[in-house]
Amino acid sequence: MKRLKLRTRFFVYHTGIIILITIGLVGYIYKVVVSEMKKEDEQHFQLIAQKTAAQLDSLYYNMDWTAMQIAMNPDIVRIFQNLPTEADGNYFMSHPDQNDRLKSLLGAYNLKADENFRILLYNQYGDFSCIAGREFANSCIQQFFSEDAFWEVQNFFSGERGHSFYRKPVKDVLSSGEEEAAEHLAVVREIRDYSSESRYGYVEVQESVKNLERILSDMGEENYADILDLEGNVIYRSCGKSAAINYEKNYQLELALEHAPYMVKFYKRPIKLEQELQRFYLILALVVAAITAAALALERILFRYFSKPLIALDQSLTSVAMDNLCVDIADENSDDIIIRLEDSFNTMLEKLNDSMQLQIAAKTNEVKAHLFALQSQMNPHFLHNILAIISMEAQIDGNTRIPYICKGLGEILRYTSEMGDGFSTIKEECENAERYMLLMKVRYEDLFEYKIQIEEDAREVRVPKLIVQPICENCFRHGFKKVEPTWRIFLHAWVHEGKWYILIRDNGGGFSDDFLEDFHRLSENLDQADLNNILNSISIGGLCIPNIYTRMKITYGKDFIFELHNEEKGASVLLGGGWDD
Repeated sequence: MKRLKLRTRFFVYHTGIIILITIGLVGYIYKVVVSEMKKEDEQHFQLIAQKTAAQLDSLYYNMDWTAMQIAMNPDIVRIFQNLPTEADGNYFMSHPDQNDRLKSLLGAYNLKADENFRILLYNQYGDFSCIAGREFANSCIQQFFSEDAFWEVQNFFSGERGHSFYRKPVKDVLSSGEEEAAEHLAVVREIRDYSSESRYGYVEVQESVKNLERILSDMGEENYADILDLEGNVIYRSCGKSAAINYEKNYQLELALEHAPYMVKFYKRPIKLEQELQRFYLILALVVAAITAAALALERILFRYFSKPLIALDQSLTSVAMDNLCVDIADENSDDIIIRLEDSFNTMLEKLNDSMQLQIAAKTNEVKAHLFALQSQMNPHFLHNILAIISMEAQIDGNTRIPYICKGLGEILRYTSEMGDGFSTIKEECENAERYMLLMKVRYEDLFEYKIQIEEDAREVRVPKLIVQPICENCFRHGFKKVEPTWRIFLHAWVHEGKWYILIRDNGGGFSDDFLEDFHRLSENLDQADLNNILNSISIGGLCIPNIYTRMKITYGKDFIFELHNEEKGASVLLGGGWDD
């Protein structure tokens, strides 16, 4: 009877403990799940917002880049330069040959032409030409010149307020009928002769609001956004102009566009936790019930198992007598279970160690494969052959510029594809950079100048390959974008006190604060990382500034120089490393 009471008390006590632990775990799991669901929802919202903002930024960047390329085309500048300087009707309508010539020049840019994208070229005297999916009526063109949008362009550029004019979505006056209600946004640049500072007209790149709707519709039904100008005025709303936004009960995130004077404010309706957690409640209840039942059953089994020595002790004690002064509840080898546990544990550690060695070997092979992939290059023979064919065809037609361009491009391709041991001389690096700048000189003519100065004792110094030309290319991609020509690049190489130095300086717009902050963060992370993390941070293709920094870090360890500076006019990059005479 006492034995039964002992088992009952043991069972009740431990059952109560199991129930309390289960309730605590359920509460904790509930809190963690709800918190993680909210956190995941907010993180997903941030990712969607960042992706959408990047797409909008890319849309405006491509529009502005297209407008800049067309506005700087020397042939287009000459056509507008020769137009009459008085209002006498649309010159291009009365001179279809010039209009066809203009459209032929624009066709070289492989621009799409439809109702969602079009290029307008016009001046203040009413001369108008357009690349679009269809022609526009003369009355629509006249109305275009009478609208406020046209006068806004003239007022903007007359005030010298910037290189690009960004027009918010407005009614499309060039279309008629059912399409008249459509809206377009636009980026406008001036057609100018930078040598004489003369202005001849405007290039307007238009995109339909449908493209904004397409980008913003990908966010999903629970997400919506407002596009605001720098004064905080809403210029476009994804959920409709009449829709009411509950600012207090929505997640909010505001992001600035890098290539347009706009802010994008994103909103998201919070997830309905009641609906999302119904299934979780059911599953959790079933799991708790199953765990409790299993724990109670296991409790009874374990108690019976561990109570056997107590029962044996009780039976042995009742048999104690003068002729039996011993308690026999276990045999002499009762401690073998500890030995077996130790043997089992050591066996488990050996298997775990073998598994860890296999994981380390697999990770090492993965890192090596990643490094080999970085060093692999595309077989250039096909491209060399194609360039040779293009050059021969151009020579047959009497064109001398195309063979020159093909030769320069082929030399750059040959240099970049023949990696060898990954090193080259400063002379070869600068020659490759000069080939690239010569091609850019062909493209921009007098709008671009460069100078290369290599000290005699620095010519044969070996440095990592492809560290100069990508920085020169970065000047065109970023530094010169918001700066008027003439553009200049100065390259200087020298050695001093056992180190080599290469300085690349331009007169562009300099590095942005965000870029310098990201680069500083990258350099700090690489300084604290091991070789494995450094290799994983390199991506195949694109020898950008962070990539060059990473390769310099791997090659020289701490004994290298990599400095970015914004100067009074432009920016500079200083490279350097150890050198043995």
